[in-house]
Amino acid sequence: MSYKLNYSEKSNQPIILLGYMGSGKTTVGRLLAQKLELPFIDLDDYLKEIHDRSVSNLFDDHGEIGFRKLEQTALDDLLSSTHASVLSLGGGTPCYADNMHSVIQSTPHSFYISPSISTLCHRLYSAKDHRPMISHLTSEDELQEFIAKHIFERKHFYEQANHLLYTQDETPQELVDQIIKKLG
Repeated sequence: MSYKLNYSEKSNQPIILLGYMGSGKTTVGRLLAQKLELPFIDLDDYLKEIHDRSVSNLFDDHGEIGFRKLEQTALDDLLSSTHASVLSLGGGTPCYADNMHSVIQSTPHSFYISPSISTLCHRLYSAKDHRPMISHLTSEDELQEFIAKHIFERKHFYEQANHLLYTQDETPQELVDQIIKKLG
């Protein structure tokens, strides 16, 4: 019997991945969904689809607070559907409104993926122009300080996840294997 059948028989609840931007939520989420033969939903992609605008444009058009309201509505819509899936949240999603409470209430399968600050800085610096929250930063030192501050502010929310994955140098596939073990 495949793991997909075991998971689907046990649960119709989503598996939710959360963490700071650049933590690997989307990459790991896609691999996990493929392995479990479940639909994969990236909250940012879902927002793009339903509003026909990029996240950057939504952010620019509505400001951060307006964007967070759109994000909360989209998350609530996704959580109200009762089917097994893998859902990757935006980095700030758990920290606004009552989103983390909604996540906890919707599933016992939430995972906080937490690489080191230096790993995040390395991953994000080259892509910062496509990330509205960090596009204004001009050096790696500035980015590292920004990330450290944000993680300090957000850690309380992230660590409410059911499972905490403090990562080192694991490959995305190794993280998928760790998640599957924890789904037991």
